[in-house]
Amino acid sequence: MQCENETTEVLRRAKRIITEEVEKAGCRVVKVILFGSRARGDARADSDWDFLVVVDRELPVSQLWDIADDIRLRFARSEFWGDVFIQPLTVVEQQQTDTGCLTYYALREGIEV
Repeated sequence: MQCENETTEVLRRAKRIITEEVEKAGCRVVKVILFGSRARGDARADSDWDFLVVVDRELPVSQLWDIADDIRLRFARSEFWGDVFIQPLTVVEQQQTDTGCLTYYALREGIEV
């Protein structure tokens, strides 16, 4: 597991990268939520970083995937591995109580960055 300073630095870089890429697409980040093993505190040294990114407006799914790909590429260039799920606020609001959706678990166990 990383020390607290390293974790803080990765989260700072991740949020900056996420914000820059989302803004390039003409959207605004509403919130970034870290979830999964890193948020629960049971991550191993080789665990990836899982993020739910809530954006202010709807975009075609293909564009959301393209933005997420750009973010993951920049994460890799920054030498950390992460997965990014980007959803519009309207979708998050619809799925927040649906136990069949990733959104439910990310909101339940996640930590806002």
